[in-house]
Amino acid sequence: METDADTDNLTPTLTIDQVAQATGTTSRRLRSFQTLGLLPRPVLHGRTGLYGPAHLERLAAVLRLQEQGFSLESLSVLFGALDSGRTLADVLGLAARVTATTPAERSGARADADTAELYGFPELPPLGRRGDRRPLLSLVPTTMWDESEAS
Repeated sequence: METDADTDNLTPTLTIDQVAQATGTTSRRLRSFQTLGLLPRPVLHGRTGLYGPAHLERLAAVLRLQEQGFSLESLSVLFGALDSGRTLADVLGLAARVTATTPAERSGARADADTAELYGFPELPPLGRRGDRRPLLSLVPTTMWDESEAS
């Protein structure tokens, strides 16, 4: 059940100038991101555009990826794919492959056994046209390390 406090946290309440100040950028840059489709349009309240948590989350991702060297053009492609429900494999034009990563999978268990549902994330959206669930490791970033250095 949603309380008034929950609703207040989800209601867009920041102006473009407040978002710019909070994130250390400019209103002009935010409008540029909107024009490129990187940032959703604000919710209009009269003539004032209001931004909420979803806008801030998306903006943080754009700024972080830009710092990592992604161009605005490449970010447009990636976020366009995300918004349309396409996978990274779709964007790259590669066949999606799920490799055996767990002992159960390597021993011949079902290839889809490592699903998000198994780990308590049933709300994750289905993958692809058939409604298959995404393997969890395709959603959660992992770190690779050399096991010979582990103690």
